[in-house]
Amino acid sequence: MIGKIDCFLPCSNPNDLKETIKMLRRSKTIRQINLLVDSDFKVAERADDCTTIVVDNLLSTDTMRKVSENAEADYVLLALKSTPLVLGQHALDRLLRVATDTHAALVYSDYHAVVDGKREQHPVIDYQMGSLRDDFDFGSLLFIRADLLHEYAATCGKEGGHQFDFAGLYDLRLFLSCKGELFHINEYLYTAEESDTRKSGERQFDYVNPRNREVQIEMEKAVTLHLEVVGARIDTHDYEAPNFNREPFNCEASVVIPVYNRERTIADAVKSALQQEADFKYNVIVVNNHSSDHTGDILRELACERLIVIEPERTDLGIGGCWNVAVDDARCGRFAVQLDSDDLYSSPHTLQKIVDAFHEQHAAMIIGAYRMCDFELKTLPPGMIEHREWTEDNGCNNALRINGLGAPRAFFTPLLREIHFPNTSYGEDYALGLAFSRRYRIGRIYDELYLCRRWGGNSDAALSIEKVNANNLYKDRLRTIELKARRQLVSEKASLGGDDDLKRFFNQQLKQWEDARKRYQDLRDVKTKQLGILRVQYNPARMVSTGAKIDAHTLAQRPCFLCESNRPKEQLTKRLDDDFCLLVNPFPILPVHFTIPALHHEPQAILSHYGEVHKLLSRYKALMVFYNGPKCGASAPDHQHLQAGESGLVPLQREWKRMQKSLEPIVTLNEDNDVCLLRDFVVPALVIRSTSAESDEKLFHLVYKCLPLRDGETEPMMNIVAWREGKQYISVVIPREKHRPDCYSDEGEKRLLVSPGALDMSGLLIVPREEDFNKLTETQAETILKECGVTEKTMQAVVERIKENN
Repeated sequence: MIGKIDCFLPCSNPNDLKETIKMLRRSKTIRQINLLVDSDFKVAERADDCTTIVVDNLLSTDTMRKVSENAEADYVLLALKSTPLVLGQHALDRLLRVATDTHAALVYSDYHAVVDGKREQHPVIDYQMGSLRDDFDFGSLLFIRADLLHEYAATCGKEGGHQFDFAGLYDLRLFLSCKGELFHINEYLYTAEESDTRKSGERQFDYVNPRNREVQIEMEKAVTLHLEVVGARIDTHDYEAPNFNREPFNCEASVVIPVYNRERTIADAVKSALQQEADFKYNVIVVNNHSSDHTGDILRELACERLIVIEPERTDLGIGGCWNVAVDDARCGRFAVQLDSDDLYSSPHTLQKIVDAFHEQHAAMIIGAYRMCDFELKTLPPGMIEHREWTEDNGCNNALRINGLGAPRAFFTPLLREIHFPNTSYGEDYALGLAFSRRYRIGRIYDELYLCRRWGGNSDAALSIEKVNANNLYKDRLRTIELKARRQLVSEKASLGGDDDLKRFFNQQLKQWEDARKRYQDLRDVKTKQLGILRVQYNPARMVSTGAKIDAHTLAQRPCFLCESNRPKEQLTKRLDDDFCLLVNPFPILPVHFTIPALHHEPQAILSHYGEVHKLLSRYKALMVFYNGPKCGASAPDHQHLQAGESGLVPLQREWKRMQKSLEPIVTLNEDNDVCLLRDFVVPALVIRSTSAESDEKLFHLVYKCLPLRDGETEPMMNIVAWREGKQYISVVIPREKHRPDCYSDEGEKRLLVSPGALDMSGLLIVPREEDFNKLTETQAETILKECGVTEKTMQAVVERIKENN
């Protein structure tokens, strides 16, 4: 472990770091100590044997690049502060050992902080996928894999979009999180002097401070780039518009006030709500969460027609749970508007402004601006909190980086009843803001609507480090949940492109059919592995299809599951034309998977129905359409059908840009319409490229009649995989010689239950048994496909016949 670490220390005064440098020199793990200094630093003052590197500031992209340029060891130890550090016993060895054992992208640890001369424990929290706050507390030391730092400097560090003055370190951290684990050691490995000794409540609004605006703009840009990379960036152009008339309400709005033991403030809050002037009917719903002081008595004294007081039966409710009680009550209005039991509306017009904003901005949630004040309503720092960092186009994405969205908050009640608050008393409002902004517009009002009163009973100004960590851990968890949900949503939208009616149909089917929904959810967690260019998917739900008997006797004995009369009652149907309809496949292989059966029961045969492939791709350009011949993977060879799914996932498509360069033309109608031979894949195939339905069908008919037809078969054995690239339609015809490979019927260890269909022949092999998934090798996978496909000799004979028949 000698010389494995290059150390980089920010330095403004060498005397401050004298003892730190001595300590580092004593470790054999350190190769070089580098001081990060500004242009005013006097080189003569530097410590011996330390290299000085002039940087603009510690947080810039340029600094990250300079650190990379000067790092030659395997790991980089980067200090984040210029204050003295005292390393714990064998701390560097421990960091190095953990980094080596875990192969983490970055390692950090708990530490002791010296605050006002007093040494205190400062634990930090685990990093999650959703730990996107730019102020995430890693402590004062980062232990980084140098190879990943070099990769960042060579890629992101040189791209114009990633050039930051203030967000370079943040951008690097996000990059590292995509490359590996950011690993937390729950051990106190060093002691650092704390430079920011402000209390927690004084730091929580740093991100809305106008003086920090330039910094925040860069941080927002960095997180947006990251969300794009991880497939979680929301495009607000895809937002759904809420239908405010979807159901009747007796009240247009309800002010919701959860309360527990607020005898000092509840009367002011309720009166503030009841004094609202509006041109619509509204009420005030107070959920008294088993207060043990005089709160209940005060509410009884305020009794009036518009005041509804609910005392929930449950005794385990937090603020979010109390909100759910109010919103689920039949008396709740169309819009549910926040008022905390400590606070006040700033004028009698607040409620009217909020309801008007819903209609004017076509939003599902409205957030206003508030002023921090004391009980005499005198302004307290930081004064007005407007959250002007929110933008119409990107506020929903930046919301994953910041810690709050503002107040007061108001919601369209039907949607709130679908989503519900988490039953917590911290972060419940933030959770709703994230969930709403995933699909719906959040409207903003930047006028003062609300007075947030600070007093001893509600102060969060001096939270312990344990409480701060618990709060941050929970909000990071909310972000993790939301990030995963957004990735799923973005994936679904990408799967179906701009085909809105297809999206709605797919989503509606999963919403109504629990079994199918669960299988699609399970599909996200199935095991996959890469074997060369091939990919294997362990999918136990496909056992029925893989093991299906398709002999005439078996087919005659079972009802056809593609006929309308035999389908599950939950299965929705989307009629496409006079011949075919579209169904969501309840046993998916792809994240979006459809079956397209003929309306009438007839045997599987492609020749007279090939035009449907082109028609489908014309209508739904984001789909891939595929066909399994009656003895080439079709589990229902007695009923004509196609299948379709998300385009671009199978290896055949993923390798297409490379393979299309070596296509060998066989027949050419014109520049854009031809038949080619594909040799550069596991199995040989024929490729039809066309720009019109007429050319597509003409070329397919030519190919079809030249394929070998075995005795007793109704059509040549084949699979077809088709998709669109711009104006060009690509149809890959994969001729077959066998239905199933020999290993399908082998006994014992030799048996591999693989029954190739179009997706398998395209390089995505589906195995329903885990033992087969674990033992299948690249050679075996290629052998299976080659055994089922045609030989080069057979394909050459087909090519010659095509040329002769042209």
